[in-house]
Amino acid sequence: MTELSRRSGVPIPTIRYYIREGLLPAGEFTSPNQATYDDSHVRRLTLIRAMVEVGEMPIAAVGRLFRHLETKEGDEFATLGLVQYSLVRELSPSDGSEAMAQVQDLLDRLGWQVRDQHPARSVLAATIQTLERLGYDDVLGLLDRYAAAAHELAEDEVDLMLAREGLDNRAGAVVVTGVLGDAMLGALRRMAQEDVTAAKLRPARRKSATPRRKPAK
Repeated sequence: MTELSRRSGVPIPTIRYYIREGLLPAGEFTSPNQATYDDSHVRRLTLIRAMVEVGEMPIAAVGRLFRHLETKEGDEFATLGLVQYSLVRELSPSDGSEAMAQVQDLLDRLGWQVRDQHPARSVLAATIQTLERLGYDDVLGLLDRYAAAAHELAEDEVDLMLAREGLDNRAGAVVVTGVLGDAMLGALRRMAQEDVTAAKLRPARRKSATPRRKPAK
């Protein structure tokens, strides 16, 4: 376990906690006080850290996800869907009938195939409702553009996921793109917003910026 801790960067008490909670399989015991661990344990620990530390998922939700993967009930589409659903933080509108209808109208207009139980439906409905209450209805004018950008990105993400062999590897790709992909997208979007804001509010500074030197021949 000391070596596993060194390779993964996860403290030994945390590893033991993950094993007790069923998030990490126990090692293969070679003696009453000694067990061996392999690369699969390192990968699992890396995945857990991504979900807990970056995705801020509760330990209980991570545990439910891994338990479902171990049972592998249902077909691959259903299983991968449940993996994705587990990454969505629950958020529901206070009175969601009208906002949920707006979400359904959007999906119908786009022609997207999204199951009724997808938790992102209620998240989007709650977000729409909040924007309207705050008086930022104009942001909803970007909804179709958000959807188009998301769908274009999803095409590439799903292709990357399907290029992997085996349900476990594909489920891992769903988690990674869902958690770390969201983190990358959020960071890039905020940096892009600053760049565009600077271009519009400080155009003179950009024009007067020192040009990059060409590499010497």
